[in-house]
Amino acid sequence: MIRMFLSLVLCLPLQALAEASAQIVAGSQVLWLQSDGTVWASGDADPVRGDKDPEPRRVFRPIAGLARIQSIAINHNSSDSAAAVDADGALWLWGNIGSLACTKECRDELHLPRRYGAIGRVRAVALGENHLLAIGLDGKVRSVGANDVGQLGQGTMQEGARDQSSLPRVIEGLSDIVAVAAQGDTSLILRGDGTVWGMGSSRFGLLGRQSLWKPLDFADPPQTRPIRLQGLEQIKAISLGRFHALALDARGQVWGWGGNESAQLASPALDLYPQAPRVLQGFEGAGVIAAGDDYSLVLKRDGSVWARGGNVYGTLGDGGDELEGDLRRVQALDGKAVTALFAGDYNAFARLADGSMLGWGTNAASVGGFEAGSASDTLLPVALDRQRQLPAPSAAVKAGAARVVFISELGSDQVDEHTELWVDGARVAVLDLDRSSARSHRGQVALELMPGVHAYELRGSMRVVAGGARNFVGKGAIVVSAQGVETDFQAAAKSQGLLQAYAAAVEAVRAVLPQLDVRVQLQRGNSADAAALDAYEAAQGRKLPLAYRQLIGELGAFSLGEPGSRYPSVALYTPEQMPSVEAWVAQAMARTSELDGKIKLSPRDHDMLDSFRVHADELATARKRLAAEWSQERLGALFGEAAYLIVPRPGEPCASGRAHQRIADFFEPEMDEKNGDERYFAWADTAECELDLATEIHAAVFAHYTAALRASGVVFVRVPRNDDERQSLITERMDDSGKGDLHLRLGGGESVAE
Repeated sequence: MIRMFLSLVLCLPLQALAEASAQIVAGSQVLWLQSDGTVWASGDADPVRGDKDPEPRRVFRPIAGLARIQSIAINHNSSDSAAAVDADGALWLWGNIGSLACTKECRDELHLPRRYGAIGRVRAVALGENHLLAIGLDGKVRSVGANDVGQLGQGTMQEGARDQSSLPRVIEGLSDIVAVAAQGDTSLILRGDGTVWGMGSSRFGLLGRQSLWKPLDFADPPQTRPIRLQGLEQIKAISLGRFHALALDARGQVWGWGGNESAQLASPALDLYPQAPRVLQGFEGAGVIAAGDDYSLVLKRDGSVWARGGNVYGTLGDGGDELEGDLRRVQALDGKAVTALFAGDYNAFARLADGSMLGWGTNAASVGGFEAGSASDTLLPVALDRQRQLPAPSAAVKAGAARVVFISELGSDQVDEHTELWVDGARVAVLDLDRSSARSHRGQVALELMPGVHAYELRGSMRVVAGGARNFVGKGAIVVSAQGVETDFQAAAKSQGLLQAYAAAVEAVRAVLPQLDVRVQLQRGNSADAAALDAYEAAQGRKLPLAYRQLIGELGAFSLGEPGSRYPSVALYTPEQMPSVEAWVAQAMARTSELDGKIKLSPRDHDMLDSFRVHADELATARKRLAAEWSQERLGALFGEAAYLIVPRPGEPCASGRAHQRIADFFEPEMDEKNGDERYFAWADTAECELDLATEIHAAVFAHYTAALRASGVVFVRVPRNDDERQSLITERMDDSGKGDLHLRLGGGESVAE
């Protein structure tokens, strides 16, 4: 199931211009309208946040230039445009959509809200991907912006720039409009007579069954004029999500239509076929609706809040992580006197009777963070405080320590769990999880770690649903780097040499983790001086690639991987060591029989030979076709899943008369230029003259370093680049035989090449 980090534009019933109520719209940013008419923002760095700060944040700060604001809007799918309506009915724009309201001279200051006078006074506004809908004081809709699929409802389509016209036009034929909503290239309109109309893209069935959207053949017939959505009568409110839409009728029934890939409309979830408008069971007696990215929220007239749909980031209010969440009551909001709901991408919000606001779901600063005081990236409902700032850095953080969050979560087969994390011999975190209470299946503890290598142990016990208690253990190391593991590694390679830097980095870990996997072993051979390379060229009657000569002279022969492995993770050969491709392939095919004989092989050998066996038929065909060429081509280096080949007889001579060289993926299919077929090992027909072998070797050595260490339970952590950045360390299960202790290790941390 594919999910895009996109969302909705929620349109609430219109209020009198003189009234201002707290409101939130959220995408990758959170915009919070206060009762005093100011707008505050947090979340990812973008002009929508109203500033030029390049860092994401969970801290709320006011957007300069906005006052006496009554309502706000954001385009959730891109999260790059925002709008506000003030007490006089003036429309203010900023972000990408702000280009409508400014001249060329101000295009580099799109974070500054500007009044869009061309549209006149308005009562409400909604933003799509690149278009705008606004309700004028006369009850008619004005539209402006992109119109490539008819989303402006003007009866035409226009290709080209987003703002094809800076002047809005009235949508003819519709009046007495009470609400508008937009998402992507789709527009919805609610009239005072309770009917719902739509135009633009019909993708996901957002314009109802009559839009003729066909998911299997990707037909998306545009609707350039508003069409009425059949089946919807006496509607009082609408809300439009990324994949689905909701409507509330006068009887308190909730209608839903469109996509149902996360069970946001009903169970079971359906990925392909859109649902026609129908009453949704379980939401009876509703008073407020909100459609999120792939989830639905409903406030019933009895004060209870209900939810269903995607819950990966806890958007259903229980801290869960389901892809498809069935209907449930948000118990954390019981008795809170909720009066309004606001659904964002991966977080949601509720306004209480006293005007305060609660938020839940993801709290990651880069995807709409809103709670500065929490170390958690996933929250149960918590009170928002615009004055709350990040806690002052501790002495350790000021001295260069990294902030991390240790997380443990119950598996689907677990009842409870007791987890202890020990670092450098001291117990630093304890988590007791029990599925019997809300949010009990997930826990986390904030930690601070100084740069360096730290030994860790995981200890604990758990009970599973269909069995008794089990103990678990785990050991590994945490590598904390000041500038990031790759930056530090490449800096050391530049000052010490690549192989020296690798050896030093491995030994630093081995000092605290003696059982480090042997796949990290470095074996070094003789270096090849210029005289030896000249002699080889003279004997063979051909020149070696210049890039190869330089690198073999600098590093000498080496291999990384298990001792004696025929297929090391990374290797560089001296000329006399270089096997021909023909001999290499022949040996590999011969050795595949060892797999069938269940002879114990190294993991690297096993993986490589298994791949050769899978592609044995293609290999045999390639050998017959290219036997002469392969007998001449030589393997100069191995790394990852690719080979560095030296090709003595190129089809076209390279500059300086040196041999061709290429880096070829072992099993990457390419097009056969002779017959147009896609097949494996087509790379043997082609060659390139110049390749940056040094860069490839450096990248491969670093990738092997991180991958081999991760396989031994090592996790990498980078010191945060700003005060709001925290990385997560997560418990991961290793292969479980079902006998004896369960083995765990830490995952997460810094994302590095593997």
